[in-house]
Amino acid sequence: MFTVYTVGHSTYSPDLFLNLLQRHDVNCVIDVRSVPYSRYVMQYNRESIQAYLKRNQVLYLYLGKELGARPSDRTLYAAEGYLDFGKASQSGLFQSGIKRVLAGLQKGYRIALMCTEKDPIDCHRAILIGKELQNNSCSVIHIEEDGKTETQAQLEERLLNHYFPNWAQKALFVDEDNLTRDELTLKSYQLKNKEIGYSLDTGNKEVSHEDLYGGVYYSL
Repeated sequence: MFTVYTVGHSTYSPDLFLNLLQRHDVNCVIDVRSVPYSRYVMQYNRESIQAYLKRNQVLYLYLGKELGARPSDRTLYAAEGYLDFGKASQSGLFQSGIKRVLAGLQKGYRIALMCTEKDPIDCHRAILIGKELQNNSCSVIHIEEDGKTETQAQLEERLLNHYFPNWAQKALFVDEDNLTRDELTLKSYQLKNKEIGYSLDTGNKEVSHEDLYGGVYYSL
C-alpha cells in the first residue's frame, strides 16, 4: 500500500512548511489549488513556492487543473450550484490527476498534496482527493501544524462524530433509516461536500484563513 500525505500551507512561514515536509521525508509536493495565488500569503504563489522548494531539494508539481476544487465543467455541479465531489471524482480530468499521483508513488516519491486550509476536514484535498486515493488502496495521512498526523480513517471518525454524534448507538438510528457505519460515513462526506464545495453562484465556500482577512477569494 502506498502512502500519500496532505498538508495545508495556511499562513505558515515557508521554513515551518518545509520543516513539516522534512519531518515526514516528503520529497515531492503536488499543488492541488485551482488558483495557486494569494494576495495575503504571497510566499505560496505558484512560482514562489516552486522556487523555494527547489532550493531545498523538493520537487514541485502543479495539478490544480486536474485535482483542483473549481473545475470549469458545469456538468460536475449539483443542481444547487456547488461542486458535486461524487461527479467530480468520476471525471476524466480528475482521474488523470489521480493516475499521475499514483505514478509518482510507484516511482518512489514521497508525495504531499498541498492546498490552503489548515484543517483537512474543511478542504477538498481530504474530502474529495483523499477519499478517492483511499479508494485506490492508498494510505492517506494529513500533516498538522505541530507535525503530528491524522489518517483519513481518523478524519472519517471526526466527520461521523460531527454529523452523527450518536452514530454508535444503534437504537438511535431510527431517524437515519438504520444506516450502516459505511452508509453514514458516505453521507457525512456528502454533507461536508455541500458545505465546502465551490459554488458557481456565490463563489468558493472553501475559504482559507488568509483570504478571510481581505474578504477576497484567491487561493483555491
